[in-house]
Amino acid sequence: MDQVYEVWIEIQANKKLISDSVKFREAMEKCKKAGMTGIILSVKDTSGFVLYKSSLADHYSEFDGEFAADIDYAAECFKIIRELGMKCYAAFDVFAEGNKKNRHSLMKGFREGWQCEVYGLDEGGNAVIQKSTEEKALKTVGSIDDFGEIFVNPGNKEVCSYELSLLKEFAENYKPDGIVLDRVRYVGLSTDFSECSRLEWEAYAHVTGENWPEDIYTIEQYEGGWREIPGKYFGSFFEYRASVIKRFIKSVREMLDETSPEIEFCDYTGSWYPLYYQVGANWASEQYESTEFPWCDAGKLAQTGYAELTDRILSGFYYSDIWMSEAKEKNLPAYWYSVEGSYEIAAKATEHKEGLVGSLFIEQYREHPERLQEAMSVCFAKTGGCMIFDLSYIINYDWWDYMKRVSLKPLEVSDAGEVYELCRGTFREEYHITEERILESLFEDPDFSAEESKKIVDEKNGRMIGFIGVKVSHNEQLYPASAWISIFAVKKEEQGKGYGTMVLNQVCQSLHKNGINKIYVGQDFNNFFSGIPDPDEGKEIFFKKNGFTLNRDRHFDLEADITDNRLIDSFDTSSFDKEFTVASYKDNKKELLGFLEREFPGRWVFEAEEAIAEGKDPESIVILWNQDKTEIVGYCMLSVDDKGYGGLGPIGIAKKIRGKHVGDYILNQSLQQLRKIGAVRVNIDWTILKDFYGQFGFKAERLYLAAYKEFDK
Repeated sequence: MDQVYEVWIEIQANKKLISDSVKFREAMEKCKKAGMTGIILSVKDTSGFVLYKSSLADHYSEFDGEFAADIDYAAECFKIIRELGMKCYAAFDVFAEGNKKNRHSLMKGFREGWQCEVYGLDEGGNAVIQKSTEEKALKTVGSIDDFGEIFVNPGNKEVCSYELSLLKEFAENYKPDGIVLDRVRYVGLSTDFSECSRLEWEAYAHVTGENWPEDIYTIEQYEGGWREIPGKYFGSFFEYRASVIKRFIKSVREMLDETSPEIEFCDYTGSWYPLYYQVGANWASEQYESTEFPWCDAGKLAQTGYAELTDRILSGFYYSDIWMSEAKEKNLPAYWYSVEGSYEIAAKATEHKEGLVGSLFIEQYREHPERLQEAMSVCFAKTGGCMIFDLSYIINYDWWDYMKRVSLKPLEVSDAGEVYELCRGTFREEYHITEERILESLFEDPDFSAEESKKIVDEKNGRMIGFIGVKVSHNEQLYPASAWISIFAVKKEEQGKGYGTMVLNQVCQSLHKNGINKIYVGQDFNNFFSGIPDPDEGKEIFFKKNGFTLNRDRHFDLEADITDNRLIDSFDTSSFDKEFTVASYKDNKKELLGFLEREFPGRWVFEAEEAIAEGKDPESIVILWNQDKTEIVGYCMLSVDDKGYGGLGPIGIAKKIRGKHVGDYILNQSLQQLRKIGAVRVNIDWTILKDFYGQFGFKAERLYLAAYKEFDK
């Protein structure tokens, strides 16, 4: 089953668009450009009126004068959608048939016996059952809607026959690619308590003589408000209501199979399965062994699951927090109060249904629209696609830049050329990011993790718009449970749209799940950067908001030409030559490593040992001895490439000789040695000692800010 990318068009929020074919086409062209595969047009909303020509339901113009009576809006919109090569889906609000605040005589919800009857407490605290259309307010519990919409009773067979006939009429006359049902449920725990439902439940449960409705549940007040106290038939009543909803779903499935088998059957639901008993629907798989509802007979409840009857379930991952870890950090009621957690609970309940599609309410990202791509990426990575609710928000907030469909894929060595081109447009030339270096320092590095490294791909053209190269530490002594964001870039023209946030958080979440507790920006062995390159306010805000801790002070890469450098040549070494001897490495491994263990334990020891083991040129390892060469008191590591570009560092001297300018001496001698081995220009990376190196003409070429993210162990 191919992944889908769809947007929902609700009638009232988009009525100026729906009623203007020119504007509608413009919006659909933008949807197409964003990579959307289908459009879900609401053709019957909670008012009960419809956007198409029907022999059963009244035209929307009867309810809202901004719509013209002689226009078939569904047909017009579908024509445009199809011309642009996208699929057409018709959405029906099923068991909502009117509105109390905007009453109309043609609303089906006012038909005698159709509307739900509500159970609650009156002002005197007495248990009362009344029609949902009545104005008198009751104290209820477990209500998902506010009773503004008039819900009709799913247990009323006349109601179900009408709703089914509407779906059949539309399917046969308009041949949509799919039909999407919404509000195939009860309004909440307080419905339906009509005599119709009572009699049907009694027959279902084989119960008579009950205390109605108190044997279902009673309502009590507590410090936090009002709550239900389950009665002895609480579970049985939920099972009954769920069986009613499945009965209707099954009738739709059978109708489509008989008349229009090519039409996809989709159902929109909330993802909050552990609370869905309140609305009496069980969208889980028949195979799911529920443990969420201890007051139910698990076997009977499983029989009410209807996931298998649908082609797709659009599950509302309607939370502003994206990751389960965020829900945990904020002490939210459950892990599924997050996009990722919503997927987990929905996948669990549907037994990982192939047609499960993550859905997002994008108004929830109003304050942080850059997180939309992150939320969308969860939907695309884990489900059969992504549905966006609602088009009006995209248009009103002009969020088209956030709507492009992208995917995260493993970063592979075959991507090296594209990585290089992207880096050329992102990093200054002074950072020396060459294709050769990308191969050597990333893809061929033993710490490189192909599993954790990701590229961001524009699904429409297959081009890379960003990437993160990740290295995972294999040195548990120096960097236990650690990883590095070695190199990270997003195309300049795509920055500010949430792609960086998306890929960074995805990578960090994955690393943490795989046992990583600390993530550094740069600073890896054989690194491109020793921190955030060219740090500015925008970059600092970006990393901070994504949970990284930033160092207070910046550090530098310094560079200088050393061939005709008078500062090097004029340095007076005479007093130092009497006390020390400078020599290249000559099988002094034991003495050198002993010096480093005493003076600079940790990374310097590891890097020196690795260099020796790999056969580093002895002329590139400078050792400072005392005069009689019985003790090593200083050290410097050098490098030079075939173009004369050299590197110096690390460099250091023993504690006992510090403060006597011996560091100046070994630095001078190391620069002299770099000349001998062919260096013309030298880089000294990852330092704050501008004055120390500046005495020989070194100046800051590149600026960094160290950053890391640490997880609770």
